[in-house]
Amino acid sequence: MSKWALFLISFGVLGLISSYSQAKDVDSDGDGIYDRYERLLKTDPKNPNSKPADLDGDGIPDEYDLDTDGDGVNNWQDPFPLNAQESADVDGDGVGDTLDDDSDGDGFSNSEEKSAGTNPFDAKSIPDKSGPALSVLDMPEKSAKRIVLIRGMAFDDGMGMKKIQVVNEEGDIFLGFFEYTSHFNVKVRLNRGDNELQVAAFDNAGNVSRQFVSIDYQP
Repeated sequence: MSKWALFLISFGVLGLISSYSQAKDVDSDGDGIYDRYERLLKTDPKNPNSKPADLDGDGIPDEYDLDTDGDGVNNWQDPFPLNAQESADVDGDGVGDTLDDDSDGDGFSNSEEKSAGTNPFDAKSIPDKSGPALSVLDMPEKSAKRIVLIRGMAFDDGMGMKKIQVVNEEGDIFLGFFEYTSHFNVKVRLNRGDNELQVAAFDNAGNVSRQFVSIDYQP
């Protein structure tokens, strides 16, 4: 095959593609819907008063539009495919997150969660207004040892634990650590005589629970 023949064939194919492309994008009646869609949906492509429904006005009829309301979320992912103002419903209560005062349905309003620094779209993230549960194991009232270990349990059902510490009457702070999720121990240095110790458990929301322990140190 000569180069000239090949050129003519290629030119003809390109011409056909171009003609098809132009034909499929024709909107004879200027109603915003291409003729090809109107023919498929049995409306009159030459009558602007006869046109398929196009909710978002993007030129793609609703029956062929993957995002009917044009909010950027595909229909199969959008619980409100015909409402451009709503595209999510975290708690599944039938009220879109835009209008839902409690989007995650955890009993705390979105404004309360934002003020508390929690996530209004996560039911497991809730404002924490209560101090941690704290329980100190019984200690002997007297000790001949200067260094003692204070043990117990502390846990928080809200935002979780931050730290455990013991403070004596002089203001000395002894930081403890957790051996397990809730079991703690704090190594404390006693002063001669009676020691009034404050065991304090802090959570990540800034709440604190306290318990007091008295130990008489007599070496």
